[in-house]
Amino acid sequence: MFRLRASGFVAMVSLWLVFAPQATQALDRVTALTLAKKYLSASDAGERERLARRLQGYAGDYREVINALLETEYPKVQPGYHPEQLLSIPELREKYPESLLYFNVPPDYRPDRPTGLIIFLHGGGRNTSQYAPRYSLDFPEEGDEPENSQLGDIFNATGMIAVGPSAPGFRKTAYRWCLPESDDYLADVIRECHARFHIDPDRVVLFGHSMGGFGAYHHLLRQPDRFAAVLVNAGSWEKAYWPAARGTPLGIVHGVQDAVKGERWHYTDIAYARWSQTILSRLNLEYTYLEHDGEHGIFPSRAGIERYLRAAARQRRDPFAKSIALASPNGFDDWFAGPVRHNRWLTLEEADSGTIEYDELITNGAEEFDDWRLRYRVARSDGAAIQAVNRGDNTVVVSLQNVRRFTVWLHPTMVDHQQPVTVMVNGRTWFEGKIAPSLAVALESYHRRYDWGLIYPMKIELVDPQSAGR
Repeated sequence: MFRLRASGFVAMVSLWLVFAPQATQALDRVTALTLAKKYLSASDAGERERLARRLQGYAGDYREVINALLETEYPKVQPGYHPEQLLSIPELREKYPESLLYFNVPPDYRPDRPTGLIIFLHGGGRNTSQYAPRYSLDFPEEGDEPENSQLGDIFNATGMIAVGPSAPGFRKTAYRWCLPESDDYLADVIRECHARFHIDPDRVVLFGHSMGGFGAYHHLLRQPDRFAAVLVNAGSWEKAYWPAARGTPLGIVHGVQDAVKGERWHYTDIAYARWSQTILSRLNLEYTYLEHDGEHGIFPSRAGIERYLRAAARQRRDPFAKSIALASPNGFDDWFAGPVRHNRWLTLEEADSGTIEYDELITNGAEEFDDWRLRYRVARSDGAAIQAVNRGDNTVVVSLQNVRRFTVWLHPTMVDHQQPVTVMVNGRTWFEGKIAPSLAVALESYHRRYDWGLIYPMKIELVDPQSAGR
């Protein structure tokens, strides 16, 4: 590794970033493309490392190889409702053999044109079956009950493909969308959709209702970089590091009469939505709040859902957002808030011990409906956090809490790589130097997230040697 020292800290930049043309035998584009395909299909970390070293010899434009890798001819798909689909990617079919997907393909879908994707997280409880999405992804028909929860017509109005995955049944719980396994599951659902349809990776919208609303809040906090926007209908949360949501717009649709005495407890009381609005406003995060007079359910929220999804259909994810953050752990509550490693151009490589502040909503534990109350507090819990700002002048300013080692990933859109790049951490310069785009690093950035919209061809790994021995 090439090391640049500044202010007593160590910045490690992969060797090929600085010396790529002289690193190994020069590669032409055809050879680089062949090696890149092998890299992507390699299941062994050692094999990927060997291929990455060979790819250091490619001095051409990394984008030419990436674009060649993305050249795909997508099949024609009949518009309409496609229920109970098993996953088609062999490794995912083996991983989730019984998982079912429900698709709604809009009439104007064309395989030669990228299309947005809506992921719908259904509601229910611990015993909800894998067939739960079938009704919501379908279309209202003549003779249906007036107050139905079918959303096919709303999805069609956005022009986006909609997919309704079944909540992962790894454990029996009413919080199945918040289980640790759900992180990979949602990422794999997105991969499956990319294999079936021509999906624009920067136009993926997450939409959750009720139990799915728990999940939508949860994944906004854990992997906000996956989505162009997130919509929560009648959801709730208990503990959150909200700065992690910066850069990903949130929509909240909620009924005032969500909790009804004798009918529905306060699981998703309107108080959760109102506290969310207060916190989002205080942190100056981007959100839309739509409160209605109805009860819990999809039908009372239809107007708000349609309004938000129509706007979200025009929203694009920003992989290069200037201000981002991540915290580990983070998520719905203490039970489900597992470790977090990535958000856009940040990776938390190693955390230190210590506590950080979280926002928390707690009930008074009342057993009588009318005595129930929800209150807000700031709680300190074990965790680590990174907040980073790309200042726009080739300087990245980072604030760390309880972090030993982290990586900043960069893209030519973010910095001028012909000029020195500076990384300041907690008020001190940790790195200053030139770095260059690399195909090997671009492929590594894909491998960490399996997302072609999150490609960064430069990286700087930063280490605090003062904490290395602790």
